[in-house]
Amino acid sequence: MELPNTKRPGVALIVILLVSIAALWSMDVFLARLESAELKNEARRYFENGTRFLKNSRMAPALDLLRKAYAIDRTNPAYSVRLAAALLAGERLDDAQRLLTEILERSPNDGESNLIEARLMARTDRFSEAAAYYHRAIYGIWPGDAQARRVEVRLELAAMLAAHGSQKDLLAELLPLESDAPDNVAVQKQVARLYLSAGSAARAEAVYRVLIRREPEDAANYAGLGDAELALGNYGSAELAFDDALRNGGSGDLKPGDLKPRVELAAGMAALDPTVRRLSSLEKFTRSLRILELARDALTVCATAPGAKEMLASADQVLAKKLSSNVNNELAEERLSMAERLWTTRIDSCGADTSPQDEPLRLIMVKLAQ
Repeated sequence: MELPNTKRPGVALIVILLVSIAALWSMDVFLARLESAELKNEARRYFENGTRFLKNSRMAPALDLLRKAYAIDRTNPAYSVRLAAALLAGERLDDAQRLLTEILERSPNDGESNLIEARLMARTDRFSEAAAYYHRAIYGIWPGDAQARRVEVRLELAAMLAAHGSQKDLLAELLPLESDAPDNVAVQKQVARLYLSAGSAARAEAVYRVLIRREPEDAANYAGLGDAELALGNYGSAELAFDDALRNGGSGDLKPGDLKPRVELAAGMAALDPTVRRLSSLEKFTRSLRILELARDALTVCATAPGAKEMLASADQVLAKKLSSNVNNELAEERLSMAERLWTTRIDSCGADTSPQDEPLRLIMVKLAQ
């Protein structure tokens, strides 16, 4: 007699249970993925709308939406970086610093995060630390066109150094910029202008001449060349460059009315320069007297400087001295040396006047010191 198979119902039940569990698990996974996708879509909408508000400088709604995007999806680095940028733009500096510290601990080589940290350091007048973070950004990791972003960051660093750094540090950033973007006219224009700020007028002149060959109708290039020639003491060449800028009618923010004073300055410097070759002794002496007068007047407004009273009295005596027309080079050099001492005292005690009135004296002193 055959016994009934009592195991079959148990096996079937187990199979049914396993299938049910798998189905429920699959459903849970599906629902979790669906919920995650919905949350990610919601975070993306917050992020996109917040970014749009940020671009329009509507800080309150931008911060609110970007915070929501970051809270929903903390795994997306774009959300945290954009929120940090918004916090900085909204002057929430402490919040921005806390978030940037977290971001940089996770991704120390991220270019964008280091750039925002550099801007934060600069905003709080910590320029040395800002420069370090700018360098980390330059050599960091960038998505997309990394070379273009590095050029942009180095330009931003150069602008900061022009305002708050040394000429030596600025020049160190400009040299690679010139070679990194040789065909980018917009970048080269900024480099040429910054070379002047770095005290490297010769390099500025070279870049402006290249720009003029590329854009011979751009008045700004001729004006920049004129400024470089002025700084080099080539006053006749400066006058010609400013004249060329005028002939091109000005461009953009550069108007003919802005150029005419530069033409007059260059012409006046050419008539004041005592270093011109083949200048007669009488003419050199006459020019040296005029330079001494300018130096005396510049120190007069800084008469409280140590020794200024005595130096001014000596200058007045020399200027009042009657001399015959039989003057020589030595007399001219004596007056130029006195003018340089007066100017040095003025600079050391009161700094240089940036007004147009003092510009001829400043330029001639730069040339005499070369």
